[in-house]
Amino acid sequence: LKAEFKYWYPLDLRVSGKDLINNHLTMSLYNHAAIWKDDPGMMPRGFFTNGHVKVDSMKMSKSTGNFLSLTEAMELYSVDGVRFALASSGDTIEDANFEQKEADAAILRLNKEEEFIQQLIKDEKEGNLRTGAPPAGAAAGGASSGA
Repeated sequence: LKAEFKYWYPLDLRVSGKDLINNHLTMSLYNHAAIWKDDPGMMPRGFFTNGHVKVDSMKMSKSTGNFLSLTEAMELYSVDGVRFALASSGDTIEDANFEQKEADAAILRLNKEEEFIQQLIKDEKEGNLRTGAPPAGAAAGGASSGA
């Protein structure tokens, strides 16, 4: 048990919501300072607070029906669609805004990318891709250097 504890401590990062700064994060500092008063190296190495998540710029609320669990979001938009939407929603102490249209658009972009890659693989297998060095004077990417 001691070996497992030493593996995980000190914490690299203590993460919590912005509404818990005054209690959970503050108590975390007090507890660590009290328990390891002679070993400041056991204090968490970093703290991060994040905001709440809105859906389509509205606070999530079950009573208004504007609530989306992570599981529901993944079922509606796929895991990758949710990742894309969350990645563009923000990651600071400010509230993040999960936009459902962004998740929808991510699915379409990912499908287009998959189609492109599948076509590229097919063309390569069939020998339909260009080979050899580009012609003398040709700019990279096929663009004209235009003088």
